[in-house]
Amino acid sequence: MNRLILNRSQAFQFIGRILFGRPKRSCLSIVLMLAVCSLTVAQEGNAVHAQQSETAYWSSFRNGGQSQISKDALLPTNWSYKEGILWEAELPGYGQSAPLIVGDKVLLTAVAGPEKESNLVVCLDRETGEELWRTSHATSLAGPSNYMYSRAAPTPVADDEQMIAFFESGDLIAVRISDGEKLWGRDLKQEIGELKSRHGLGSSLAQTDDLFFINLEHDGPSALLAIRKSDGTTLWKTERPSGSSWSSPVVMKREGRSQVVVSSAGEVAGYHSRTGEELWKIEGMVGNSVPSPLVIGNRIFLGSRKPEFGSVDAAAQSNLCLEFKDGESSPTIAWRSHRCIADYCSPVVCGDFLFLINGNGILGCLDKNTGEEKYRQRLGFECWATPVVQGNQLFVFGKNGQSRVIEAEENFKSIAENSLWDSANPPSPVSYVEYFPARQDAGHGPVAKHRGTKDGGHPGKHSGGESTTDSHGSGKNPGAAMLAGMLKADKDGDETLSGDEIPKRLVAVMENIDLNHDGSLDKGELEKMANSFAAKRAGSKASSRDPIVYGVAADPRGILIRTGTRLYAIGRKAGQ
Repeated sequence: MNRLILNRSQAFQFIGRILFGRPKRSCLSIVLMLAVCSLTVAQEGNAVHAQQSETAYWSSFRNGGQSQISKDALLPTNWSYKEGILWEAELPGYGQSAPLIVGDKVLLTAVAGPEKESNLVVCLDRETGEELWRTSHATSLAGPSNYMYSRAAPTPVADDEQMIAFFESGDLIAVRISDGEKLWGRDLKQEIGELKSRHGLGSSLAQTDDLFFINLEHDGPSALLAIRKSDGTTLWKTERPSGSSWSSPVVMKREGRSQVVVSSAGEVAGYHSRTGEELWKIEGMVGNSVPSPLVIGNRIFLGSRKPEFGSVDAAAQSNLCLEFKDGESSPTIAWRSHRCIADYCSPVVCGDFLFLINGNGILGCLDKNTGEEKYRQRLGFECWATPVVQGNQLFVFGKNGQSRVIEAEENFKSIAENSLWDSANPPSPVSYVEYFPARQDAGHGPVAKHRGTKDGGHPGKHSGGESTTDSHGSGKNPGAAMLAGMLKADKDGDETLSGDEIPKRLVAVMENIDLNHDGSLDKGELEKMANSFAAKRAGSKASSRDPIVYGVAADPRGILIRTGTRLYAIGRKAGQ
């Protein structure tokens, strides 16, 4: 039997001829034909939807949360700064978000100006890297553009028609992908209130067909929001714990409905995507405010980093797997890690294994079903971008432009090592220059006035102008500014933090900083903690300058690698 294929117009014409042109047909025949045509129209709609979803190759942070690209994609395994780079493009301003790929377009965000006066959405041609359009949105909250604060850190979301970008200023904008026309914009501060954060906001967006979600956690009143893509209005808002968090939400399909999973602030919870109702929650975690959750089937894999004053053992216990059993509305802990922890990178599953990368660049490989540790391997570089998974291969990108392609097996097997630039001569930003105001009141101590240079202020390349002290204070007492900031919570003025005066982020590590174990933090204990923190951050100014690999995306043509000011395309040309 030949298959009947009609478009929507043909289907309605066919129905009209049946109803009005052939009155002698039986009612049964009419009903049958209507059913066939209805099915055909529905199939057409499904086909269109499938076609649209195929054009958005990498449409959000970690491509929906799993960081996977199709097995059919022809990802390269070898490249270097001498060969294998299709093109590279200098970007306006600075950005820490990952690129998106929709059809033949690459979409990115950035901030421009010494005080991040402009929020930018930039569209490049996927084949050539040529800029197609640029949309600028004036910021509603200026702040110095330097390494101490987020700079266009949240990764946006996109579908086939529009891209929605969120900036640390609280600004939201939607632009049409075809030409960059601004569809709508709003300032979330008008709903949430003043944004208070030591280092800015970094949580990326997650999406369903008609909604997107923001985990807006900062030092003020915080919330998880569901916002309509169509016009930017809020569907619901659910209160979240206050505190610094860069962990991003992820959408999980469960029993025919979507829920939004958030791992942050010592807990992981699931929320109904249409109402914001809390469906379940598991508490008692530490260090889970940077890595984002990974959802695969009925399992949720959670990564956590070692807290500043916490222990690896405690952090490892928070690198775990949750599992929904049949008929249960809440997950249970299937297994916990014993040694392996995450850091900036979120966990990924490749083949039968879960991979975690800690802050020292050590790759941990665990059996995804049992949590059994298979190996730990030092990569030779730090990672700030979550790896990409294709088939049985793991593409790991170092902060310094180095990378490894790893075969997912029980034993470590590196099949390629690559370098995006010459480590002896890394590329400097062409036009972007960090800006340091004469004073800043964010609790990081004094910083000298900005004297811009086109080399971006790389160590050894500029003629001076910046203070030689570290960002966290002056030479004799580098933690003084941090100490002063913490003592602002001392409501009774006794130079001791107790009870609700103790910041929530310190509660989980009290046993390591409360030296006399009296349940409070006196000035001496706070000063030791602040000085220890500042000492660990010594040199962070030099190590946090571009080029830094922040985010990646992939499609059937290859891989896009984003630094703060540049985008690299690795792979093959169209038609090859």
